[in-house]
Amino acid sequence: MPHSILIKEQKGDAERPPELIAYDIDSIALANRLVRSIAKANRVHGFDPETHQRWFKLKDSIFHVYRLKVEYK
Repeated sequence: MPHSILIKEQKGDAERPPELIAYDIDSIALANRLVRSIAKANRVHGFDPETHQRWFKLKDSIFHVYRLKVEYK
């Protein structure tokens, strides 16, 4: 099943809806590597074990980057 990568911005108490940044990725390993690479491209980054999402900080915002399995019907 294909995977998509989404990113959502959190600034203070406000949170924007997730934005699709990549889709139709056939390999779960590749999708995970892309998510990890996006987060690690920034100086301040990490992994949230509760949500299983990578994150990075840019200016005053925290960005959550994650993979989502797409199921077509």
